[in-house]
Amino acid sequence: MSASPASPLHSLKVSPSLIVSLVATPWLVTIATVQAANGFLEQVGLISEEIFRGDRLPVLHLPTNEVSVTVNHPD
Repeated sequence: MSASPASPLHSLKVSPSLIVSLVATPWLVTIATVQAANGFLEQVGLISEEIFRGDRLPVLHLPTNEVSVTVNHPD
């Protein structure tokens, strides 16, 4: 009865390969998510370029009687 029981932390042995695999999994998920988001944003950029191309915008008919502005420069 004099022997003290071993604490659960000291008796638990975790292999380094398990630790590496547990740490690597979130990194791999993060990399895959960033790549997917990058592809999505690239597609959104291409679509917005197509929307705002000049040949698809309406022609704006500006008035022909424009007011000319003159600036007096001191000589």
